[in-house]
Amino acid sequence: MFLLACATGDCARGLQDTFRRSLDTIHRKMAHVAEVMVRFGDKVICPKDPTYSTVSPKVAKWSPFFDGCIGAIDGTHIEIVTDKESKEDMLNRKGFPSFNVLAIVDHAMRFTFVGSGMSGACHDMYVLRECQTRPRFPKPPPGMYYAADSGYQLAPGYLTPYKNTRYHLKQFVEVGPSTWEEKYNHDHASIRNVVERTFGVAKNRWQILDGVPFYKRETQSNIIVACCALHNYLVERKAAKKPEEQGSPVNRGFVEWLAEMPVNEMRDWIKTGVALIDPK
Repeated sequence: MFLLACATGDCARGLQDTFRRSLDTIHRKMAHVAEVMVRFGDKVICPKDPTYSTVSPKVAKWSPFFDGCIGAIDGTHIEIVTDKESKEDMLNRKGFPSFNVLAIVDHAMRFTFVGSGMSGACHDMYVLRECQTRPRFPKPPPGMYYAADSGYQLAPGYLTPYKNTRYHLKQFVEVGPSTWEEKYNHDHASIRNVVERTFGVAKNRWQILDGVPFYKRETQSNIIVACCALHNYLVERKAAKKPEEQGSPVNRGFVEWLAEMPVNEMRDWIKTGVALIDPK
């Protein structure tokens, strides 16, 4: 029942018609399985290599300038159905009730962290700061970082693009990068795009993420985490059948050198380096 609901986005009344059970039973069982799946998520939604001992082959073309990138971070608004009393508190800037869900994704399109349950009215930085207080939040080691968009603050562990400069990939379709900042932003967007592609795959597979039906708020949040856990499980199953290319070992001396550099200077150093790489 839970898998059918996640795959089709069917609401409780639809499940009632399919399984011939009462609404009370549907709500109780959905809540119970979602809670169990969150515990399963604790095992599969995590860094595959907590020591980050290798550089992903997905960033090899930019080596060594993005060798410290261990994944991408972003937030997405997942629409929810809520009651009238709490609807106003959950409205996002686009005018519909949602959770602002923060996700960290590695280069293999696996979720390594999912922060769900925050109101759609919350800013991305507020959601990030709240998630950073959670014990399971995978903080980047010194010298390493997540690729983050301009909604986040440039800080150690979080590498953002240059503002007031073209950034999104579609902006470079007709005219390519013309400055060092634009070249950096283009390559940064190419790396960070993995989180958007991962969200796209998960939403396509689990239709409930297009709009979580009415349940208790905790259950709705747990359903989102459950879908991400199921996504990781399927990615691992696929990887077991077709092993991925192994990355090269991390140069620890290089990482330590980056860790000693102020983050704005590190970004400028990366900008200078990637500007010299042939875009082809």
